[in-house]
Amino acid sequence: MNRGDTETMLGCLTREKHEPVQVPELADVLIVNTCAVKGQTQKKVLRRLAELKEANGKPIVVTGCLPLVDPRSIERLGPFACITSCQAIGAIGEIVERVSHGESNLKVLRRNQDERPRAPKVRGDSASAIVSVAEGCLSNCSYCAVKLARGDLRSYPPELVVEEATQAIRAGYKEIRLTAQDTAAYGADICADLPSLIQEISSIPGNFKIRVGMMNPTLAKRILPALLDAYKNEKVYKFLHIPVQSGDDGVLSSMRRGYTVDDFFGMVRAFRENFQDLQLSTDVIVGFPGEGEEEFARTLELVRKVKPDNVNVSRFTPMPKTDAAKMPQVEGREVAKRSRALSELWHRIGHEINKAYVGRGEKGLVVDAGERSGFIVRLSNYKPVIVQEGTPGEFVNVKIVEARPTYLKGVLA
Repeated sequence: MNRGDTETMLGCLTREKHEPVQVPELADVLIVNTCAVKGQTQKKVLRRLAELKEANGKPIVVTGCLPLVDPRSIERLGPFACITSCQAIGAIGEIVERVSHGESNLKVLRRNQDERPRAPKVRGDSASAIVSVAEGCLSNCSYCAVKLARGDLRSYPPELVVEEATQAIRAGYKEIRLTAQDTAAYGADICADLPSLIQEISSIPGNFKIRVGMMNPTLAKRILPALLDAYKNEKVYKFLHIPVQSGDDGVLSSMRRGYTVDDFFGMVRAFRENFQDLQLSTDVIVGFPGEGEEEFARTLELVRKVKPDNVNVSRFTPMPKTDAAKMPQVEGREVAKRSRALSELWHRIGHEINKAYVGRGEKGLVVDAGERSGFIVRLSNYKPVIVQEGTPGEFVNVKIVEARPTYLKGVLA
């Protein structure tokens, strides 16, 4: 979602004849799109703001989630040219124009926006298009500060989402990444639903893939039969990102997640019964208030039982204005110890799962250059395979030659 906001801001600025540059030294104005989903992320953002403020002397526009989640943390760094937010990205052109003419200390935190799907975009990838389907969510988790920034669910009309996806496919993009805070919540506010949206996008002519973004178990459970049907289309990656957050029902209740461990098991079981090669990704928060050794042991047991391909492990950090920040906190060293134990466990599990791919021939889509070298190929279940040569946007045959805990290595066949 954050990257999608960046693409929209770049689109608006380019439309108004501003030119993006690649390094701060060449810029007239610096724009920092902040994230405040975790405490560690917030610290990195603030550190980067301080570095830019000290090193460049350029006007800085601070946008994203942080100005709505914790504005004081930004203000403590001193004045900026403008503090705006993810709720005012449609005003970015006007803001940069004013800042470039010398105005400073501006605040534009909220502004009526154009329909996001129709806003211009400067895509960051050559093969993949981020398509935001909604902003905000229906949940009320006790630890989440993102709700303070993104607000309640606001789904975009399905015809506009399909229109944006169609335009991206016609422009040559081969991967559509459906994105929201909770994709399963899509349409609950406008008499629409995620499975129908997936079916509509799947029916667009062309050879492309659809990646469905994270969905919470509570709402995914309500649309499960139709969701399974939608996933059966060969254009949809057999990839499920469904966060469990804890293996203990008491902790889940304190988190106000709205589901039980058994609900999560049921979702995973249903998908695996329908899709043999499903890639399962989940999220776990370690050290949430009230998590003792027994509660954490249940989380480890859940991971052993479910055997997810990937676990996004987060050490709990209290976020401003959340109820969880007022609860008794788990000692920091204990949180770090649990985080290491869980990470080691899922890496072992992920490695064992990936070893079963070695020797197999698979078809995949080259989506991007690798971070260090080569290119990333996504298999039909979104598994990443690193190959040494490729062209983003091409479908290729690969042979898997090596397994790592978080990815595969292959050669073009």
